[in-house]
Amino acid sequence: MSSKRRPSKTIPPPKRPAWVLPAALVGLGAAIIALALWLIQSGQQPAYTPEVAGQPSAAIDQTYFDYGDVRVDTPVETVFRVKNVGDQPLSILGEPRVELVEGC
Repeated sequence: MSSKRRPSKTIPPPKRPAWVLPAALVGLGAAIIALALWLIQSGQQPAYTPEVAGQPSAAIDQTYFDYGDVRVDTPVETVFRVKNVGDQPLSILGEPRVELVEGC
């Protein structure tokens, strides 16, 4: 038996691609910027001042629609924008009343 030891082979660590470090830095920078913008924006929320105190109140953008001449069985679609301008929760119960007026 010989007392000679074999030299151990060291395996070099695998090389990472050259783009990994710059991509990680760009991602970290974007995350820091997004966090800073979120913190700035969350601190500047305007205070809501209700128009009506002590109760809910609905403000509707348009209450009258004139579609002109519409044939029978022709569907008509309308969008109502309703906003609560009071300081209490607004609940709309049931379906709204719609009045159909026939013209000459």
